[in-house]
Amino acid sequence: MNFTLRKSHLLLLFALNFIACDTEIPEQSVRMEAEIFEFKGEKVVVPTNFPKGLFSQSAEDFDLYYAKMSGSKTGRISGDEKVIDGNELSNILEANLKNYPKVNYDQDISENDLNRIFKDFPGITTKEQALSKVELIFEYYNTLCKKDVVDDVIYFEQNDKGNGRVAGISPSSLTVPERNHLISNPAYAERYRAAANYADSLTLNAYYSEDDDRKGNAFKHSVWNALAIRYILKGVPTNENQAIDFVQDGTSKHEMDDNGNQIKNRKAAMDLHNNMSARQWMEINTKWGIGFLRKMPDEQEIINTMMSRANSSGRHEMVDILNWHGGDNDNTWNNLYNNMYSPNEHLVHIEP
Repeated sequence: MNFTLRKSHLLLLFALNFIACDTEIPEQSVRMEAEIFEFKGEKVVVPTNFPKGLFSQSAEDFDLYYAKMSGSKTGRISGDEKVIDGNELSNILEANLKNYPKVNYDQDISENDLNRIFKDFPGITTKEQALSKVELIFEYYNTLCKKDVVDDVIYFEQNDKGNGRVAGISPSSLTVPERNHLISNPAYAERYRAAANYADSLTLNAYYSEDDDRKGNAFKHSVWNALAIRYILKGVPTNENQAIDFVQDGTSKHEMDDNGNQIKNRKAAMDLHNNMSARQWMEINTKWGIGFLRKMPDEQEIINTMMSRANSSGRHEMVDILNWHGGDNDNTWNNLYNNMYSPNEHLVHIEP
């Protein structure tokens, strides 16, 4: 019996020692997997294997990063390969963004999100401090999310056996430059894609067709741009200029080919003109302020205005559209692709 007790005692000591050792390993592992990094003057905690360059990337830098991660020398994709479409990207964005705290100007921070912020920002110890730094906190988590989205998009494109690109159905299809622009800024992209999906639905309900170059297409592009600006301004801590710039860049890249070249035809001229007109109208009608203090057109006003302008739009040839912007030359095309605003607010279509 003494032997049995001693044996039991030894087994118990062994088990306790094993448990103690077992609990120390993850703690050491956690310490090894995270490090302190200075981001815009604030100390933040990041995984040791996180590519710090993602915190300060130009668009060109991001293209190179994506090409490297995807194993492509150019980042471009041949016509027979998979290019994620807008709806598939929306699913990836939603799934990854929900893993990070939500912060905004006029939004309280949940207890769970606040606890996460305290862990990731050692210098932030109160809710008041967190609320005063929502732009910084947002950018930090948006950057962490960017890596997750890139990984998921690459995996999807390289492993999905679906039908590939949704050819010709704008704005559900994505060009490679547009895709890269969106996944480099997940939180903005989620709102941009929400506007695109709603614009599709509104157009089908009102015009029964997504045929290019007619009044329905003029409505779709204009309402897409205007709603995207509103959704971004309402959904993330940003300013009007940043929101309009993101939408301009995305919708212009939507008109390019997969190598980033400007397409210069009548359809592109129509779409780019209507995009610009909608952004110009939003810029004029959006007033200074942040959060609930900002005055801008509500969703229904945007829809009603763009539908009215589309229905009353005139039919014009490409030469007319180009002349409104400076004539048929490279400078005019550069302006159509790169300018956020327009000297015009009217919409046009090019087919009866």
